[in-house]
Amino acid sequence: MDKRPSPDLTRIRNIGFAAHIDAGKTTTTERVLFYSKKIHRIGEVDEGSATTDWMEQEKERGITIVSAAVTTFWKDHQFNIIDTPGHVDFTAEVERSLRVLDGLIVIFDASAGVEPQSETVWHQAERYGIPRLIFFNKMDKTAASAENSLKSVKKRLTDRAILFQVPVGEESGFRGVIDIVARKKYIWTEADRTGESYLTEDVEFTDDLLSMYEEIVYAVAEHDEGIIDEFSEHGIVNEKRLKSAIRKAVIKGDIFPVFMGAAKKNIGIQPLMDAIVDYLPSPLDLPPVRGKDPRTGEVVERKRDVNEPFSAVIFKIQVDKHAGALSYMRVYSGKVRVNEKVLNTRTMKGERLTRLYEMHANRKHPIHEAWAGEIVGVVGIKDVKTGDTLSAVDAPVVFEGMHFPEPVVSKYVEPKYVRDLEKLEDTLKALEVEDPTFRVKKDKETGQIVMTGMGELHLEIIEDRLKKDFGIEVRTGKPQVSYRETITKEVHVEEEFDKELTTGREYGLAVFNLSPLRRGEGVIIDTDRINMEPEQREYLVKIIEESLSFGPLRGYPVTDIKVELLSLGGEGTTPLGNELAVRMGIERGLKEGEPVLLEPYLFVEILTPQEFVGSVIGDLTSRGGDVQEVVPVSEYVSNIRAYVPLRKMMGYAVTLRSLTQGRGNFWMKVAYFEKVKEKISKI
Repeated sequence: MDKRPSPDLTRIRNIGFAAHIDAGKTTTTERVLFYSKKIHRIGEVDEGSATTDWMEQEKERGITIVSAAVTTFWKDHQFNIIDTPGHVDFTAEVERSLRVLDGLIVIFDASAGVEPQSETVWHQAERYGIPRLIFFNKMDKTAASAENSLKSVKKRLTDRAILFQVPVGEESGFRGVIDIVARKKYIWTEADRTGESYLTEDVEFTDDLLSMYEEIVYAVAEHDEGIIDEFSEHGIVNEKRLKSAIRKAVIKGDIFPVFMGAAKKNIGIQPLMDAIVDYLPSPLDLPPVRGKDPRTGEVVERKRDVNEPFSAVIFKIQVDKHAGALSYMRVYSGKVRVNEKVLNTRTMKGERLTRLYEMHANRKHPIHEAWAGEIVGVVGIKDVKTGDTLSAVDAPVVFEGMHFPEPVVSKYVEPKYVRDLEKLEDTLKALEVEDPTFRVKKDKETGQIVMTGMGELHLEIIEDRLKKDFGIEVRTGKPQVSYRETITKEVHVEEEFDKELTTGREYGLAVFNLSPLRRGEGVIIDTDRINMEPEQREYLVKIIEESLSFGPLRGYPVTDIKVELLSLGGEGTTPLGNELAVRMGIERGLKEGEPVLLEPYLFVEILTPQEFVGSVIGDLTSRGGDVQEVVPVSEYVSNIRAYVPLRKMMGYAVTLRSLTQGRGNFWMKVAYFEKVKEKISKI
């Protein structure tokens, strides 16, 4: 086990690559690892040999399913990289990765511009305030255009995107870039097919290049007041000074520099790596992390410094049938050693970290200690959930948690052999801990196990893992829509429970209001009027949540509702009596609140050749879809955007292939829940 020196935090970059599926995230990551000498052979997604696509399911499908962490070095800087999925079913992987990253490279297919999942990722990053670089990949493709891609970014994402490079050559003739800040031309030749070496030439600015240089100077001028004067006097700014101002602007989110290349052809990657060093933040460039003291509720800060008390966030849990749970941890402050005791501030229990690892996708390198600014693997935490904060025992802090979308597609699952039932149940529980968008429950009526996920592919991957990773042969039902229920009128409930049970006479009183909320507001539980210990309040909230997990109509979870507890208990009441009064009162209140069934609607984007637009729109309309717009992407392809009920979109991939002769592509995500508009006899 290595004894490592304390890292120089100014030279650490915690970064991620994110984009729409098939835009080239993993391919780009692979080149970064190769040019930084972390690997000695370039793996390919299509061949199933990419470093970060290590799962068997990823190799088979040629897509990224789980985010993978790797560490490498470039020009004396440490890159802690997370390669994230691009498929909407695995958006939770992106969400939890963004929670702990300091910088992000958002990759776009230069022939397609802004695609749906890249737009989703952009807004996720916006919510966390993450500095971003933009990379237009696949500049060698037919119809690739930096100009059109930039227009797409400015229209759909931000008007603060600025070209820092221009292409040398177009489409199949693309062979390099001109760096506007460095005033250099970089050319890759076929003499070196790995792309490790390239030609560098000085560039004389044309009027167009000078105009672009001037745009960069003025965009960052407020971060260095003397830049404008220097530019006016000399027509150029000292490169080091200009890069310093750009760096400040990027970290603040004032600009988003745009770079370009063709990762598959090994063009343009090294300048992007230089830009990561030059423009994305180190942990020290960012403000202290704010959290709360769990004992007092007071706001506390942790500077991103190794001399501060230890604090970290668990952002991912990975289940291994041999090793158990491996947790991925971002250390924000202080340091921690192997076998040191830390505090999980969700459970307020001490945990001992028995192993620490530097991660390289699915390979682990044991380390003795982890420092502020690092992303590491950890083993030994018994009770852990995604989003948990770990802290020094004598300096507790709770950081902001994570937000995940609710799963909407369900399947019944059962073991092929009865002997595997207990193993299946235990494995599903473990996968539920690993994946915050995966749910497992038993159907009250049939006793069958129901698993719920983000989409058909999500559940297909779970089923595949049960068989191949855990050796459990299973049978599953057809995918079903996971509906929701809600109430439509406010209800005041006074519930009394008084019964002789095996435990003796149990007596309870509960008074509360149930109120409908607007669509998308979720569940609000207000217990502030009740004076009780924190542990009792936590248990009470859990009881209410459980009571809302089965609605009165079809047993679906209840949402868009506020539960306001007005009083609980009184003279002669018992704890169990009060609990049963709450449960029975909510059950009655839901029935009296004129409940309705809600169904998920999808926002769907379809890319199709122009000649099939009419057929695709006609099919969407027949499914109850509301077509919003048809946007030409190019002379040959259009983007159709619509809202469609999820239950009408099951198996849509087969239909679209038939309608477009296999040339159409689509993407969808849950947009909202709405009252079911027609009678559904069986759900």
